[in-house]
Parts: sequence; C-alpha cells; structure tokens
Amino acid sequence: MKPWNFEEREFVMKTRAALIIAIILGLFTYTLPLYAGDKEYHLEEKTVIEIPVVGKITTKTSSYLSGCKLKEDTSIKMHNALIKMVSESDGRSTEVVLSNLCDDVQWQYNIETDAFAPHSFKELRESKAAEAGDHETHIDMGSDQNDIDDLPKMVREILGYEKNINGFKARKVVTSVYPEDSDTRIIVEEFYTTKSMALSKITKAREDLSQKLGYNEDHVEGIPSLVDVIYNSIKRDKEWDRPDGEIVRFVIRLLDEDDDDIFTMKYDVNEAETTPFQEDHFTLK
Repeated sequence: MKPWNFEEREFVMKTRAALIIAIILGLFTYTLPLYAGDKEYHLEEKTVIEIPVVGKITTKTSSYLSGCKLKEDTSIKMHNALIKMVSESDGRSTEVVLSNLCDDVQWQYNIETDAFAPHSFKELRESKAAEAGDHETHIDMGSDQNDIDDLPKMVREILGYEKNINGFKARKVVTSVYPEDSDTRIIVEEFYTTKSMALSKITKAREDLSQKLGYNEDHVEGIPSLVDVIYNSIKRDKEWDRPDGEIVRFVIRLLDEDDDDIFTMKYDVNEAETTPFQEDHFTLK
C-alpha cells in the first residue's frame, strides 16, 4: 500500500475533524441555537385591552435573549381615571425578571430590600408547589372531552396568502364563535410568521424556562401561551390545524347584536430584531 504524502494526510485529518464537528452539532442542535452568545435577540410586545367600566389597560414587554440569559421587562398601565386616582402608583406597575437558563437562577425584585435577589429554579419550583392552585390560570372551554356538541358553533378559516403585519409576513386565521342562546359573537384573529429569528428564539427560551420552573401545559403567561392553552383545550374534542411559526398579532372582539364592541383585546409584536450583544440590556438597576 502506497504511504500517504503530507497533503493526503492533512486532507484526511481535516475530513475527520469536520466529521467530528458535524456529529457534535447534530447531537446538540437543540441547545446550541438558544445558547450561542455572540448575538442578542430583542422583542417589543404590546397588548391593549378595552373593558366596559374598567376602561383601557395597556401592557408592554421588552425581552432580551443572549447566551443563557433571558431578561423580561413588563409594564402595565391602567388608563381609567378613577383607578389611577385610587392607585398608589397612578395605575402603573412594572416587573423586571432576569433568568439564566444554564445556571438555573432567576433574579427578581424584592420590595422589602429594594434590590434584586437571586433564586434557584429549585427554590422557585418548591415555592410554586406550595402555592399550587392559588394563582394558576386555567382555561375551561366548558366542553366534555367525549361530546363535541358541547363546543359552541365555530366557523374557522386559514387564509391561503400572507399579509404584512408590523413588518412581518404572516398567515391569518379568522375564527367566529357563536355562543348558544346569545345574540353576541366572538371574532378571533391570529397572525403567524416563520420569518423572524428573534421571535422564534425568544419563544423557545420562554418554553424552556417554563419547563425548568415546573409549569404545566395549562399555565398562562402572556398572549402566546394563552393561545397555546386554548388550542390544547379545543384539541381535546376537535383537531385544529394552524399555520407554522409564532404569533405576531392576536385579536379578540366580543360583539353585541349590533356588532358593536363589548370587549376587545389586541396583542402585537411590534419589534423583533437580531443585534450584536449589549451588556447593559442584561443589567439590573
């Protein structure tokens, strides 16, 4: 057998190295995209709710993901003048949470010490288990798993074309719900996109965080998870398809017999971008 020369030996070594790297990437594709720390993913989300008597409520969330760190900054504003007058905070509240999904640690603000304190995911799971049932949100569709007739009449359409929503190409789903023995109806609009890396990365990070904190599938934290819970509840009786991707807009309108709004809720992803890492986005003040 002819011995290898230097060029042939170098080629084989490079080929082996490439194969090893390919195997490693194949084994860890689940974690590498999330925990690659050379980039930063940023979302700006806004939800506006209009309720009779209560008035308008606006929620805004800024999210940042880089490496193992996920930071979420949420503000809530009550626009009703009476509520603002009796509220110590003028109808406003904020919450900032920083999580490290590699170290299983989350920093939360402690009002007593006026500082952020770290909590292990184990501590948070134990704390939630002790309070089980007290603060969980569950969606009850009011239906029997074995009786599809218990579901209200629903007319649903997945549009075959894409619309431009907040700069995203998105597929639209429209569902009309007709409650029994009522002149009211509910219109639900969903818009899904597969075109945003930042949105998909942060969505995946939130799912991982929820699992690490021990939440079950009925836990609701934000509009996207609310949509998932609703679909899971409906699927116990009826298989519903929906477009691939993540929600970029979600609208619910409760209409009276004259098709006037009784209640509205609108959720939007206003920004979703990939940028170079910025340390100050992950600091706690």
